[in-house]
Amino acid sequence: MKLIVTLTAALLSFSLAGAAQTSAPLSLPEESFEQFWQAFRDNYAFFPLKKVDWDSTYRVSRPQVTAQTHPDSLVLLFEQMVQPLHDGHITISRGEAVIYKGESRRNAFKQAFKTIQPDFWRVAYADLRQAGFGPIKGTGPTFKGKQVIYSSRNGAVGYLHLSRNFADITGAIGTEAQEQADQRKLEKLFAQALKPLAGCQVLMLDLRDNGGGHSGYELAGHFAAERYLANYKALRQPGGYDQFSELQPYYVTPLRGPRFLGPLVVLTSDQTASAAEDLTISLAQRPEVTLVGTATKGMLSDMHSVHLPNGLDITLSNQRYTTPTGQQLEDVGVQPDIRMENTAADLSQGHDPVLKKALEVARQKISH
Repeated sequence: MKLIVTLTAALLSFSLAGAAQTSAPLSLPEESFEQFWQAFRDNYAFFPLKKVDWDSTYRVSRPQVTAQTHPDSLVLLFEQMVQPLHDGHITISRGEAVIYKGESRRNAFKQAFKTIQPDFWRVAYADLRQAGFGPIKGTGPTFKGKQVIYSSRNGAVGYLHLSRNFADITGAIGTEAQEQADQRKLEKLFAQALKPLAGCQVLMLDLRDNGGGHSGYELAGHFAAERYLANYKALRQPGGYDQFSELQPYYVTPLRGPRFLGPLVVLTSDQTASAAEDLTISLAQRPEVTLVGTATKGMLSDMHSVHLPNGLDITLSNQRYTTPTGQQLEDVGVQPDIRMENTAADLSQGHDPVLKKALEVARQKISH
């Protein structure tokens, strides 16, 4: 989820300009609705991009809320309001339970392999073994059947599969202190996985199933010889749907500890998201990096959090990412240098064409 910025919503009620005013105090459902709508109005970054008229959404939805609106009905209304945004960083939670999570339109890899990911990775790793790589070693805690990192090598070529950008799930959805502790744990695991790959001439970094977490820029520091610009971010500001702060540069800084400074082949898909995209866009600025696969998800903003009066917590995207040359990345993603796509048909035949192309590119980069 990357950095989570927490905001406690103001207790003052809000009404859309021009809407009927009343001196009667708002009920809890009404007040919660107003603050939900206002949170998006003042902070959501992509209404023009998504072609959603949020003022119209208010006019249609507000009359449906009264003092008698049941909490579950209000949640359903909130879901209906934000579904047209197709944004995976929009969530609605009650306590620790996430009761709604948006989904990007760009999710072909997830749709194709979500229920058969173990089969997918068995095929990928079998292709590696057939190419002469050693046993695949997993490192770190298991989450949804996968460890954090998997690694192997075949002489001059190393392979590193980073399945997520957090070690434990509390590092992605917990407190700030839990996230900071998880950042240290993830960094330790990543450094540990890099050490056996010392001496490789080329490294393949597989991010195809990495849905994010944190530490994208920090992990990129393992591949940096010097400090360099990765991208820009602008923060949505109240006062207009196209109102943003000045562009802020984000840099990658070389890390102490194990680093790999040779050619890098990065495997991506449209499931490569959020902090994994921070890592991808950072690495893409290096001339010796080749991206193979499909464009990343295009879901990059940090998650801005708001607590509503009725106890619900919501998150939304409030940042606009651009490349150093000014290209907006939301709903576009980081583009590959070589486009290859995994399909269910390839999997059924026991082939991983993206991995095979990455291997081909890696071998071409080996110095003789």
